[in-house]
Amino acid sequence: MKFEFVKDRQGFTLIEILISLSIFSLLVFAVSTIYIAFNNSQMRTTASQQLLNDSQYAFELMAREIRTSSIVYYLPDQTWCESVLNAVGESNVFTNCIVLEKANGQIVALTSFRSGLSAYLWTELRYVTLNNCVDAYKNCDSWHTNPLAGTILLSPTLNDINIDSLDFHITPTSDPFLSGGPNQQPKVTINMTTSYYDDNKFKNVKHTFQTTVSSRVYKR
Repeated sequence: MKFEFVKDRQGFTLIEILISLSIFSLLVFAVSTIYIAFNNSQMRTTASQQLLNDSQYAFELMAREIRTSSIVYYLPDQTWCESVLNAVGESNVFTNCIVLEKANGQIVALTSFRSGLSAYLWTELRYVTLNNCVDAYKNCDSWHTNPLAGTILLSPTLNDINIDSLDFHITPTSDPFLSGGPNQQPKVTINMTTSYYDDNKFKNVKHTFQTTVSSRVYKR
């Protein structure tokens, strides 16, 4: 007895293939979009956390130095800061500073320093030790004569962090320990805004910090 098998030669039509490809493409696009969004979110979160950690460390260091030191000058402006820190040119500018005297007599400065030596303009935070300060603390020896005297705390070249703004508001605005001065313990309000320095727009995050610190140094 002879059996005959009938082969089903029916396949997919062109329309079915096109529909399948369209659905597959949509699925791939949806998955890719979710992955890219997740990856961008992860990059932003990582940058934000690094910015927060490093900025908080520097911010707390400034607060501690102010708390345990005496204030040298109560109305520091850019001109005064540059005269103390020996600015070397228009491309390098000390924009804001506070100069302190530690318990051991060492003079230090916390300062924002804007650099224009590259194609991009950035501002960094520096902790500078000063020596041989004469004439109302002007023209001190600083990192310009001894690079080891200046420590960079925050900088795009160090930890990808730029100082957007830094301000030291000192109260009172004159030395309260001088005869006839205001009977008020010095307080410093620190305002600082930092941003992550990167060409990737998804890493463009900022953090703002503010605190008021009272100096614990008492004079008669």
